Amino acid sequence: MSLARARAVAIVGTLVLAAVIVVVMAVVKDKQSSASYANGGCQPGEVKVHVKPLPEPGQIKVNVYNGTGQANPDPRSAKKTPIIGNIPGLAGQVADDLRNRGFVVGTVAERPEGYTGGAKLSYGPKALAGASVVRAQFVGQDDPNGFTLKRTDDSVDIVLGSAFKELGSKTEVNQKIAQLGNPTPPPGTCNADSP
Repeated sequence: MSLARARAVAIVGTLVLAAVIVVVMAVVKDKQSSASYANGGCQPGEVKVHVKPLPEPGQIKVNVYNGTGQANPDPRSAKKTPIIGNIPGLAGQVADDLRNRGFVVGTVAERPEGYTGGAKLSYGPKALAGASVVRAQFVGQDDPNGFTLKRTDDSVDIVLGSAFKELGSKTEVNQKIAQLGNPTPPPGTCNADSP
């Protein structure tokens, strides 16, 4: 074997040995999460949620409530007028608009709580991605909270307040969906869609 060939074998052998040492050190000193990838990176006790893809309106069930007004405190006139100060027919109008946009509308009712905002949503883990699509309908008028970990159904409740004006246009809704993107799993949950 010539001296040049022996030198080349020695250099290649040294490089292979160095690569093996680097790989072993990387595996031994790995500081990544100890989460099991078999369960999607979820810790014990966390609820799995789906954050992508965002569902189409026809896959989202909404319940619409008129939260304007208050329960009548006068027991004598409460039978005739149970709610005072509400905007009549608000829940029905918005429910019709949402139905025309393809949403599955469930309950439409009065919920007198004197809500003065535009719209507030209430939903659980099964409706997290759908709530993002619903939230986009209320451009600039929605309360960003509303997630309840203990809720088990897959619907989104919408409580309309006295500041509600109208649903966003198709362009505004599409821009809002692009701006919001896929939701981030709230505390107590984990992304069921991650590897």
